[in-house]
Amino acid sequence: MPSRIAFTLCLCALWSCGSSGTGTAPGPLVDNTLWVPTTDGDDLLGAPPPDAECMLEPIDCDEEYPWPEGECVDLDPTSDCVAAYVPECEQSLIVLSVNTRMPDDRMNLCNWITLEQPSLRPIRAGDQVEVRTFHDALTAPVPGEARMTFLVGDQIAFDYTAPIPSGPSFPSETWTADKDYPAGTQLLWHVDNHGRNEYMLIEVNV
Repeated sequence: MPSRIAFTLCLCALWSCGSSGTGTAPGPLVDNTLWVPTTDGDDLLGAPPPDAECMLEPIDCDEEYPWPEGECVDLDPTSDCVAAYVPECEQSLIVLSVNTRMPDDRMNLCNWITLEQPSLRPIRAGDQVEVRTFHDALTAPVPGEARMTFLVGDQIAFDYTAPIPSGPSFPSETWTADKDYPAGTQLLWHVDNHGRNEYMLIEVNV
């Protein structure tokens, strides 16, 4: 896995931040161990490009896969395991890592992926939903553009793009719901990028 120096150094800054809601009891909206692939969301995200592909089955992960149910995966930096998406242990957090880098120079790992899960709690009109993310240094293709998007039901709550190349960054956004969403509402997390890059959904809180 790529270096997490920037992520580790800045994680404490995220802990010092808080989110608030005006109606729903504050707490997490997602469980990063529960994401599964989906083909939904094209009406809001746009159709995948003709060369979109994603190798959903982990590669060279015999010792780690299947991932432990409901738990994060602590990947050894020396491991050959490569996965397009994996719930990783990062200090006291479980983050969802999406990796687009290639196992070798001949094949893409994942250049377009959308994942889904049902919301853990209801959202009421006026509630604030905070989405916290990270991306490592974006190195390829040059020139290019990376995109991370989070959807609540039929609404885009977070939509971030970055030019390639770019340095590591912690994009975050607070979205205010304009209507009620019951617990179990479909949530989508999308990453669109080609090249050797890594992205994380750190947490989503109401």
